[in-house]
Amino acid sequence: MAIDKTRFNPIRLRKLFGEKTDSSSSGVETYRLPFRRAPNEEYSFENGKILLNGADVSGMINIPDPDIAFLVGLSAGVEEYRNTVWVRYGTDKRDFNGQAQGLLEKLLSKLSHVYEETTGGVKVQLQGGKLWINDIDPKVVLALFLSNPTEERRRYLESIQAKVGLILQGKAVKSHIDGLVAEAKRIFHQIETALQNQASPSHPPLLATIHNLDR
Repeated sequence: MAIDKTRFNPIRLRKLFGEKTDSSSSGVETYRLPFRRAPNEEYSFENGKILLNGADVSGMINIPDPDIAFLVGLSAGVEEYRNTVWVRYGTDKRDFNGQAQGLLEKLLSKLSHVYEETTGGVKVQLQGGKLWINDIDPKVVLALFLSNPTEERRRYLESIQAKVGLILQGKAVKSHIDGLVAEAKRIFHQIETALQNQASPSHPPLLATIHNLDR
């Protein structure tokens, strides 16, 4: 999920979160490690911080009343950035690795908190064959769990599965939507399979399952 280019363009982000710190005065080793995920979405590592379009990602997570879809997209972006850095530049950059892991855990914690506060039913949408539940793509949450199946991510995925279950029980949608139940069944089965196969967070990710998400 790419970050919305209108609300989170480089100029607006810099105004919200401040300009980058000069590396000469920070005393922190800078790798930069540029990665352009989309035309309007560029990640880098400077002065010990992971930046999105020049703004500190950590600061974005602390926005009051955050947009859930943005946080999910940000989680996917940081995860993809870390994986790309490992492939392009190696896995030995401890400062970067620590920052990436910390952001992912912080994002997941924030998402879990926001999600738990959601009340008043379930918002369900089916756009282009893709199911959205409360503005969240269940497949993104599933992919994040498969890439690093921690207990916290397992609990978050289970909460998503429970919402999908409400759709299948007819408790989340008042009107018929073509293809909705079929897609909900497929996602529910994918989540169930992942949770059963990933009995322990220490197990390696099921790459085969990730590749099958869009089947």
